[in-house]
Parts: sequence; C-alpha cells; structure tokens
Amino acid sequence: MTLEAGAVSLAGRRQATVALMIATAMQAFDATIANVALPQLEHGFGGGVDLGSWVMTSYLCASAVTAIMTGWLRRRWGARRVFCAAVALFVAASLLCAVATSSDALIVFRLIQGAAAGVIQPLSQAIILDIHPKAQHGRMLAIWGATIMAGPMLGPVLGGLITDLSSWRWIFAVNAPIGAVALLGVAAVPSATEAAGAGRIDGVGIIMLAVATAALQLALQRSIGRLWPPSPETVAAAGLAILAWATIAIQTRRARFGLFRFEIFRDVNFAVAALYNFLVGAVLFTTIVFVPALGEGPLAWNATQAGLAISPRGIGTMAMMLGVRHVIDRVDHRILLGLGLAITAGALGFMAHVPAEAGGTWLAAASAAQGVGVGLLFTPLSALAFSTLAADERTDGAGVYNLARQLGCATGVAAMTAVLQARMHIRLGELLRLAGRPGLSAVGMHQAASFGAYTDCFRVLALIALAMLPGVLLFLTIRRDAPATSGV
Repeated sequence: MTLEAGAVSLAGRRQATVALMIATAMQAFDATIANVALPQLEHGFGGGVDLGSWVMTSYLCASAVTAIMTGWLRRRWGARRVFCAAVALFVAASLLCAVATSSDALIVFRLIQGAAAGVIQPLSQAIILDIHPKAQHGRMLAIWGATIMAGPMLGPVLGGLITDLSSWRWIFAVNAPIGAVALLGVAAVPSATEAAGAGRIDGVGIIMLAVATAALQLALQRSIGRLWPPSPETVAAAGLAILAWATIAIQTRRARFGLFRFEIFRDVNFAVAALYNFLVGAVLFTTIVFVPALGEGPLAWNATQAGLAISPRGIGTMAMMLGVRHVIDRVDHRILLGLGLAITAGALGFMAHVPAEAGGTWLAAASAAQGVGVGLLFTPLSALAFSTLAADERTDGAGVYNLARQLGCATGVAAMTAVLQARMHIRLGELLRLAGRPGLSAVGMHQAASFGAYTDCFRVLALIALAMLPGVLLFLTIRRDAPATSGV
C-alpha cells in the first residue's frame, strides 16, 4: 500500500508539506551550521583540523548508510512512522551533541544524528511526491529543493552568530523546537503500513554497507597529514572497503539485495546522475567547509564574518533554482548542467585568487557565483535521475541518490583535507627556506602557508568541475511529454 494524493485533504496536504519541508530544512541546516563553529569546537576539545573533518564526515557517512535503507524501512513500517521516528531520533542526538563532554562522544552523537538525517531527506521527498498530484510534482519539488538550499544560506550565518554570542553547543540545541513543529505537522500524513512487499531485511547487506562506508572514511581520515606514501592503516582500511563493496556486488548477482532495488541502475540517466551527484557533492560541500575555515584561519575573521562570506552561495542557489523551474521543460537539461558546471568552475577559480587583504567581499562574490552554478545543476540533474523511474522505485531511487551525494560530500571533505595538509607542509617548507628574510615570523609563515594551501585546494576543485563537463553528453535527453518527477 502506498500513499495517494487523493487520500489527503487539501488542508492536510498543505500542513504535511510544510512539516516535511521544515524537517528537511532542519537536517540540511545542520549539515552546514557546524562549519563556522569548527575552530571553536576544535579548540574546546583540543583537536586539530582532523577533528573538524571527523565531526563533518561522521554525520555524512552515517547519513549515507541509512539513506539507502529508506525504501525498505518505509515498506516495512510505513512512511509516517519511519519519518516521525527519524525526526525524534535526530532531535535526541542533537541534544546529546549539545552536552557532549569529549570529542569521542561528540563524534558518536554526530553518527546517530546523521543516521536519522539520512532517512529524513529521501523519505520527505518521496512523501511529497505521493501526497501531491503528478501534475504538481515539478513545482512542489522546485520549492522543496529551494528549502534544502535554505540550509547553506542560513546555516553559516546563524551558526556564526550563535557561536560568537554564546557557544557552539547551542547550534545543536536549536533543533529541539524545530523538530517538535515538524512532528506536529506530519500528523496529517495517513498512517499506512506498507509491509506487503517489505520482505526480510538483508542483514549481510547492512553490515557490508556499514563496513564499506566506515572503512572508506577511515582510509580517507588516515591519509590526512600523510597523503603519500600511504600508511599501513590507510592501505588496510582501503582494502577492507574494496572487499566490502565487492561482497555487496557478488551478493547482488546471486540473490536479491534487500536494502534497495538494483533495477534502478538499469535506467541510464539515473545511473549517470547518481555518479554526478557524488562528484558534485564532493566539490560543493568541500567548498562550504573550506571557505569558513579559510576565513577563521589565515584571514583571522570571527565566526559571524565567516558565515556571512559563505551565505551568498545559498541565496544564489535558491534564486536560480526557483528561476530554473520556469525553463526546465523548454531547455535541454544537458545545456543547463554544462552551464552550471562552467559557472561553478569559474567561481572556484575566482576563490583560488582571493587576496589576503579585504578578501571578504571577494569570497562573498565568488560564493554567490557558485550558488548560481549550483542552482543550475541540481534541478536538471535530479530531473534526469527520476523522470523515468516507476512510482514504486522512487523511494529506493531517492535513497541511492542521497547515498551518492552524502558519500561524495564525506569523501570530498576528507580527501581535500588530506590535500590541504599536504600542501601546507609543502608551502611551509618553501617559506622556511626564506626564513632569513626580514618580515617573515613563525606565525606569519604558518598563516601564509595555510592561506596558500587553501587557494591550491580551490584550484584543484575548479579543475575537477571542468573535467566533469564532457560527461554531460552521457545523459539521454528527456522527452518533452515526460514530466519531471524528481527531487533534489
């Protein structure tokens, strides 16, 4: 049994839609609100840049694992039950993060928080598709996508204000009232248990997926500070990740994989879009993390200033996504994707040339330009991914699609943090050879090396975005009589 648009009254549909968007914005908000608080958090627990990376990527990796289970969870217990449980768990984990007394405890609580977040976004996407008539899907999901973009826009600003005025702990505590409002509103969604096709959970698949994700994360984290040659721990973790993914692939060929339906990969557009979602997530989320870090590090800004520098990205994204919905059915999606990648690459190149003095306006302008590129990317990419999937494959598709993005975000942050550390050592070595020159203090050399390393990373990200341009031709065009039924 699945939800139908006619099963919900107009007033109930509006109430449920608002609640779903609030919950979606909450988890999107939490993915970015911590960025500007990382320096204070690292200082409070006595950690370095690797601690900040763990705080961000533990959330993303846990989200990736549970996102892919969303389809099975829904078929087993029903949409409303699973959604309410995920929101309640997210709020509880947020409060635990707020009172964490050690870095290890914070990482564990972030894992729990991320596990809940991984269910919230794909399930809210699927429920919105269910309770609204198909003719309204494009409009509703454009608004829903803009709601997701409100997180990157408001998160860094509010996170900076909260951190400067009180403590980083309050950035997690604010989720309690937001989650309560979402739980009250989602009561309008019918309580339908869709257990008929649920089947038994694939225990081996869950374990292998968790092992593969955790091992990949560990390999990337161990590479921070030692990019080459890799340490034995890095090699062992990478080997374990490959073995776990190979086990999943073998099991898939021998029997049905219980976590999601692999048939969705038969759709060429969905398969290519999932790959691109991984790459886009890696490039864009790394930028969201690195811009505030650059501001609060070498540029010596406070958290509020760092948040203001990245917030124009969200504004540009939201505006462009709302504008794209008017042309999405009249312009070849590949053109929009190519234009979005080109603008994104240009914005990253602009960031790579940020001046050491008065860089706030420069980074804000570059962030706004990148936001425009992101706005051109997400809607056509998701339209290509979901337009030809059957209705009963949407939740599975949404879970896999979110898995790709979350893994991309986590992989991008961890990998580029390793590159950042390597470039810092190289830059510092170059400056040490000039240590005898006047005007170069130890603090000044460290700041200069850090500044140069960040700009090097932005340059690498720009090259990755440019390298993705030719792959746009892999997508098959959507027939004009096939309405988009996708989400971001």
